[in-house]
Amino acid sequence: MSYDIQQWILEIKSLQQQLADMQRDRDAALDSAANWRQLYNTEAQQRRDEAVRSQQTIEALKAEIQQLQAEVKGVERLSDPGAISASVEQIENVQELQAKLIEVLIERDRTAQALKDERLAHDQTREKLTTALGDAVDVLTSVQRRGHTHTEEESIEQNPPASTALPGASQPVPGLANTPKPVADLPAFVKTPSLKLPPTRPAPPRF
Repeated sequence: MSYDIQQWILEIKSLQQQLADMQRDRDAALDSAANWRQLYNTEAQQRRDEAVRSQQTIEALKAEIQQLQAEVKGVERLSDPGAISASVEQIENVQELQAKLIEVLIERDRTAQALKDERLAHDQTREKLTTALGDAVDVLTSVQRRGHTHTEEESIEQNPPASTALPGASQPVPGLANTPKPVADLPAFVKTPSLKLPPTRPAPPRF
C-alpha cells in the first residue's frame, strides 16, 4: 500500500511539472505573439509614413517637370525666326550689334545649362520614381508576409496547446479533470518451444 501511495505521489509531481512546463510555454508563446504584433504595427506605421513621403516626392517631381516643360516652351518661343529677324532689323550700328551678340551668347549658354539641368533632373526623376516603385512593392510584400505571420500567431494565441497527462495515473489530481486510469498489466508473452523432428534415414542404394 505504501508503494502505491509513493507511486501516486511521484505521478502527481510529474503531472504538476508537466502542467507548469506547458503553462510556461503558453505564456512564452503569448509574449512572443504580443512582441510580434507590436513589431508588425511599428513596421506598418513606418511603411505608411514612407508611402506618404514617396507620394509627396512624386508630386514634387511632377511639379518640377511641369516647370521645366514651361521653361522649354519659353525657349522655343524665343527661337522663333520672325522674332529674331525683327530684332536684327532694329540694330542700327556696330555697338548695338555687339551688345546683341553678347546677349545672344549669354542666352545660348543659359539655354545649354538649362538643357543640361533638365536632363539631369529627368534622370534623377526616373531614378526616384523607380526607387519609389520598388519601395511600394517591398511595402506590399512585407505587409502580406507580416499578415500571414500575424494570422498564424493569432491562431496559436486563440488555440493554446492542450495539457496532457501521463498514462498510468491512478488517482485524480486536484485541479486536473479526466485523468486517465491505470493500464492493466498485460501477461508476459510465453515463448512456445519449437518441435524437433527425428532425423531421417538415408535411402537404400539402388541396384
